[in-house]
Amino acid sequence: MIMSEIILKGRLNGIQRNRLKSLFDMLYTPRELAEEIGINIDQVYGVYVPLGCPHEREEKNNHLLINGKAFFDWYRKVYVNIHLKQDETFCKTCRSPVKIHRLKKRIKGSLVYILSVCPNCGRKLTKILSEHRGER
Repeated sequence: MIMSEIILKGRLNGIQRNRLKSLFDMLYTPRELAEEIGINIDQVYGVYVPLGCPHEREEKNNHLLINGKAFFDWYRKVYVNIHLKQDETFCKTCRSPVKIHRLKKRIKGSLVYILSVCPNCGRKLTKILSEHRGER
């Protein structure tokens, strides 16, 4: 499956992605899957099923069932990691990496970051360069 556009809706945070790895090769109901991952059940029905996550229906009562390992593999294929070059940042409006334009470097405590503007839509963008936690 090759996606022409980067999908942002339904992306999981780091803790939730790590929980995906612990899913078993068994059938989960959407509620069980949501509880295991740490998401809302509406995300399963409203985002993942319409995007084509692997699922099956019980013949008896038409309930939705999702295999944990198949869901994990599907998620990794659909939600690929976004790799940015040194001179790029990600614009959520354009949904694509863009070149850094009108750069302003900022330092706040131990956080070093840059502010820029998307050359396509004009949105303000931030890119963190370095952070030294616990050091002074």
